[in-house]
Amino acid sequence: MDTWPEYVERAFRTFYYGGQYEQSLETFVRRWGGSDIQTFAQVLSVGTQEEKVLALFAIGYSGTPQAQDILRPFLQSTQPMERWASALCLGELKDEQAIPVLVDLLDEFVPPRMHPLERDGGLYQFWRIKAVSLLGAWEREDLAPLLRAALEESWKLEQADAIDRKQVWHPYQDELAYALGHLGAFGTFTGLALPTPRLHLWMVTLACGSLQARTRYGDLLTQIQINAALQEEVIHVLEHRFGLSGEERKQCIEQYADDYFARMKWT
Repeated sequence: MDTWPEYVERAFRTFYYGGQYEQSLETFVRRWGGSDIQTFAQVLSVGTQEEKVLALFAIGYSGTPQAQDILRPFLQSTQPMERWASALCLGELKDEQAIPVLVDLLDEFVPPRMHPLERDGGLYQFWRIKAVSLLGAWEREDLAPLLRAALEESWKLEQADAIDRKQVWHPYQDELAYALGHLGAFGTFTGLALPTPRLHLWMVTLACGSLQARTRYGDLLTQIQINAALQEEVIHVLEHRFGLSGEERKQCIEQYADDYFARMKWT
């Protein structure tokens, strides 16, 4: 079995998210004769649309010093995938020029397209979630109102959506809540008319974002249920930032998993 540089595999995983990418990678290498930076630079000039996007991700993830200079012109591309790929890569490199494009991704192709093979809303929705994570990690307070507006809009769109499509919004909303926590936006839910289960779920998620809990502990759904240290940290945030009573704090923690899954029921 062939082995590839980590940044190349990551590029293909990002494009073929949730699916098998190995055969496509092998086909690419046979067609272009390699998987080094020089090859990907050539692909950007004469490759197909799909190959160019793969090349952007590969160059962006490679750590090569020229990556930012290569990627920046594609922020203005008329091809959405090129624009999104370059923004995501430059966002990871903390390039300020990516911020306006990353913000634009919150509204582009919303609502996400759906068909039977893309229950999660497709590739753009997957990339949109990555964009939210990057914006939250930037730790710029001026981004908080934009992320809050996106959360409010996605909640409205979920309520208006067909019952068998509602679940497409949940990972995106959770990422927005986590990012807002990372930015310290504890007033996010003021004025939002949310049912108690959803409010409690997002309060815990936002609290976890403020604690950078995923980085420190791993998967939130699991850790909130079993990790006593994380539970205590979240309870402290719920008390001091949201003013919840002891009984409310206990309910938020104990019902987190139930609230997480209950919203996915098609009733």
